[in-house]
Amino acid sequence: METAHTRRTFYVGGRYATNKAGHHVIKDQMYVERLTPVDGSTKPYPIILIHGFGQTGTNWLTKPDGQPGWASYFLSHGYDLHILDTPSRGRSPWTLPPHVNPSSWVQINAEVIQERFTASENYDRWPTAKAHTQWPSGYGKGVMGDPVFDAYFASTVPCSSDSLAQQLAVQEAGAALVEKVGKQVILMGHSNGAPALWLIADKRPDLIKAIVALEPAGPAFTDSFVFGGGSARPWGLTDAPMTYAPAVTDPTKELVKKEVPGRYSSDTYYLQADEPLPRQLVNLKGIKVVCVTTEASYHSMYDWVTVEFLRQAGVDVEWLDLKEKGVRGNGHMMMIEKNSDEVAEVVRGWIETVGSA
Repeated sequence: METAHTRRTFYVGGRYATNKAGHHVIKDQMYVERLTPVDGSTKPYPIILIHGFGQTGTNWLTKPDGQPGWASYFLSHGYDLHILDTPSRGRSPWTLPPHVNPSSWVQINAEVIQERFTASENYDRWPTAKAHTQWPSGYGKGVMGDPVFDAYFASTVPCSSDSLAQQLAVQEAGAALVEKVGKQVILMGHSNGAPALWLIADKRPDLIKAIVALEPAGPAFTDSFVFGGGSARPWGLTDAPMTYAPAVTDPTKELVKKEVPGRYSSDTYYLQADEPLPRQLVNLKGIKVVCVTTEASYHSMYDWVTVEFLRQAGVDVEWLDLKEKGVRGNGHMMMIEKNSDEVAEVVRGWIETVGSA
């Protein structure tokens, strides 16, 4: 399914800085690829597509099995797309190469990709892992030596482990992008790209029509058991500051937490406490949000916590459990799996309901 379209690339954000030699460089600029259907029948709200950790905008283009990706799907339905490489990733240059400070850069290894994304059925790390059937090369593959796995793994890139700096950079560049678009947009982000959703919307809520969070980084205040647990994202779903009412200056003290038990395991999660009343994400209150969760991903364990956190904070959020929609067997990388168009169809249905409002 290919659609004739125009393609334009540009950069947004960034600022001059001085390097160690005293010379000027630009840092934190962001590469954007805009794809627009040529027939002019575009939908009223452009979609901005934000990738996850270790990824680039290629996630949305051709799938690793050679089939058309979500960019082709949404173009065929009349959407104007803006696809990002977030700052210091892919075609958005690093200010300094990673060898200057190796400890701040990480590369996802193939074993982690196999376990968490492409072959979870072989590892059984969480209760729904064996339900994974949608990797393009078929059930039981998705490992090193599988040509489709190798093609996907070749696309992963090093990333900075400085989450706060990364989030602040994508917030500034993302706000510059929506200002350049000049009208309301739909933000769609996957996994570790989700903090950008909340932060861009917090900075320019007037320019955001809706948010589609595809298995967003979470749960609130803590890392998933898959990543070892422990405290994370002190502002709830972000490391960077968010606008709350009453105002928050020290989230570790002012966002009072309560423990909640996991639904599928002995894991403990956290939400805002009932007393004092949960603080509100005031800039997100007028924006429709959907959280999309697949059947077989580790996110099936805890995306409900992310949804409940957003509801506590006054956000109008809906949870789309793909299994309940009859879309079965997907893992975390839903947009590149065999039935990715089925997933996109569910997402588009939600977008067009919101877009007609």
